[in-house]
Amino acid sequence: MDGSICIFVALHRSMIQLNRFALAFYGSSSRPQLVALIAQDEVIQSGGQIEPPGMHMIYLPYSDDIRLIEERFSDSSGMVPKASGDQIKKAADLIKRIDLKDFSVCQFANPSLQRHYAVLQALALEEDEIPEMKDETLPDEEGLARPGVVRAIEEFKTSVYGENYDEESEQATGKPTETSRKRKAIAEFATKECGNYEWGDLADTGKLKDLTVVELKYYLAAHDLPVSGKKDALISRILTHMGK
Repeated sequence: MDGSICIFVALHRSMIQLNRFALAFYGSSSRPQLVALIAQDEVIQSGGQIEPPGMHMIYLPYSDDIRLIEERFSDSSGMVPKASGDQIKKAADLIKRIDLKDFSVCQFANPSLQRHYAVLQALALEEDEIPEMKDETLPDEEGLARPGVVRAIEEFKTSVYGENYDEESEQATGKPTETSRKRKAIAEFATKECGNYEWGDLADTGKLKDLTVVELKYYLAAHDLPVSGKKDALISRILTHMGK
């Protein structure tokens, strides 16, 4: 359409200057959807473009989609459970522990797109193997296994569910919960396997690195320690627990 670019640019600039958003229709007659268009200005630093100009499209709910929290989460008496001050504080402490400093979407590459590029590279260079790509969107297991984060998670869980949550669930139902059964079975198996290793000697001689991740987790599970993280993190956790 002639002049469509000029119309879009004029609309984009006006929305930024007036601090307004546009209400638009998106979709088809069989699946209509209202959306909000929010203009984003161009960001340039050191002569390079950091963020391009454009529009963010946000789907808007219909009145039928909106539910009051009181209606959704109230109990049989009509009362809505409220978080205590301690629970809110523990939740805030947890969020602070896992907060990503100076977060930017530019820090994370699209794993599917990166694999596509890797396949193209392998084909172009006639390589026998496709380069291994690191998926940066996966949870940071090593970071979540840090003592401060683990402690914050446990404190938040305790403030919400109580210290004896699994035991109370067992007493209420008269039988162990699925979670407690799995946890008990894993701990018993790990304790049994853990006894087959001389952990003190392995630590003193630096041979922990020769064990597999599964073997290292025997010690951690047997001593009720976090088992997440890479091999180096597991070894460090074992040495810390042993006081090495």
